[in-house]
Amino acid sequence: MKQKLLSALLMSAFAGVATTASAGVIQASYKNYAAEVFGSNAVVLTAPTISYALATPLSGTALNPNQFNISWTLSDGEWAAAPAVGFIQLVRPDNSLSLNPDSVTLSTDKKTLTAAFTVAANYTTSSQIVLGSGGAVQITKIGDKLGAPAANSCGNDEASVSVTVKLANAAGSEFESNFALAPLKNTESIARSAMALSLTALSSAKFPRTTGGSLAADIESARVDVLNPSLGTKFTNDGDITAASTTTINLGALVIADKSTLFDLGGSAAYSVTDANWGVAANVTTGRVEASNLTFKVTGKFGADGTVDVKANTVVNGHYVVGATVNPTVTFNADRTEATITIANAGVQAATLSGGKRILHIEYTVPGTKIVPVAQFKIASGTLNKDSNALEVANSVCPGDIYTLVANGVQLDVRNYIPAIVEAPSGGWKNVIRIINTDENQTSVDVIGQAILRDGTLGASGIIAAAMKPREVRYLSAASIDAVLNAAATATAKTFGADDIAANARLRISAASASIRVQNYHFNPATGNYLEASSAQGDEGPNYSANGDTKATNR
Repeated sequence: MKQKLLSALLMSAFAGVATTASAGVIQASYKNYAAEVFGSNAVVLTAPTISYALATPLSGTALNPNQFNISWTLSDGEWAAAPAVGFIQLVRPDNSLSLNPDSVTLSTDKKTLTAAFTVAANYTTSSQIVLGSGGAVQITKIGDKLGAPAANSCGNDEASVSVTVKLANAAGSEFESNFALAPLKNTESIARSAMALSLTALSSAKFPRTTGGSLAADIESARVDVLNPSLGTKFTNDGDITAASTTTINLGALVIADKSTLFDLGGSAAYSVTDANWGVAANVTTGRVEASNLTFKVTGKFGADGTVDVKANTVVNGHYVVGATVNPTVTFNADRTEATITIANAGVQAATLSGGKRILHIEYTVPGTKIVPVAQFKIASGTLNKDSNALEVANSVCPGDIYTLVANGVQLDVRNYIPAIVEAPSGGWKNVIRIINTDENQTSVDVIGQAILRDGTLGASGIIAAAMKPREVRYLSAASIDAVLNAAATATAKTFGADDIAANARLRISAASASIRVQNYHFNPATGNYLEASSAQGDEGPNYSANGDTKATNR
């Protein structure tokens, strides 16, 4: 609650009373309301008590009374009705004498209340005229104005409704308030609004650490494991917030919190996520966020047959702990670059209060048998919808980055590889792969090769270049590469065969390195023809920096 004093000079004479220039004061107490509660222009709000302290004594007698009018004009909205005369009072500073107006009228446009007084006694300097002294005076049609910050729900917009006080003598001449500009203008806010709630994204890599230290279990740190034996189908086991799982990672959280303490319509209870009956039953009490459901979109590249779940949060020793599922409905677009998540009312209620916030964890699970793409995941948009009977404004989910999923090494595909089994049917064409270890920071790295069969199945794999030193270059023939793959082949992880002869076989190369370069050469000893086919390669990672793409390029 606030109070603000705006002064005005007393510039003219009250009828029958000699005056000199002096200062009068308007005084209004107002509250800051949650813009969310103004979802309809039919919302009714109780105006605060509005006082006006007179600058000079006003005198009259029974035989020679003096008359004046005081009016209150709204900047927006309407007065709900003209209050009874008992709701307005002129009172001396010591409360020894008070007076109600003769009448109270409401203008045709319902923006101005006017009270007519007849003074038959002396009211000293600082006597006050009080609107709302004897009961509540209400305003309406302010939903559009005070609900306007919702149009920019993720911003910090504010709105206000003000009242301007004017006094006029019996002849209709304005006095004590005849100033058009601040600070002398007798205008004061009687209601202000801003968005009370925020729905923001938080990456699991940035979850709060415990006060006891930087525990790995507090955050997500897993990467796509492109090394043996996963070869891009699972996550690394980093002992992080998803424990020892190699198929599930925590992408981050949608955090629902109070931006500041703002009031519901009653003016006595805050519109807050901390209410014990969060999301329950509409129009039961003020101070309740009457959420019906939550929907939001997560973007990023999701692997084939990958799934997304949303879970509640609990706080243990100051850090985030994933709780039970809130049973979301999740759908993916055709190319699996966007997941639309919908949480019904029961799930919204299940978003338990944790440290003054309601935190929903987003988990991504892969089958462990199919390639997992690297990706920058984001919460792109969303809405916390409100009960249809609650007359509340929906809250937008603010877009933001969540987890950046990178690989633990370089992984690329040589997309026009000629395996040894194809040499004879192709008329003698052979393949030589040139590998350069361009990582200057590691002592050595093993380079792994893996067969990609015609139907896309990942086949046998093995180390094709062991312990490559920084800046080292090696030439590998298809015969030497295939010998490694043939030796490692099993019934479920096959090497190249007859089915791959006419299908332009592919070779996947990976290494626990920040960067490698791969060049691909085709040549035919019988004809002397030679071709560098490096341009037909695809680099699938890595990205070690959240600030930009540092993928290796392959020449």
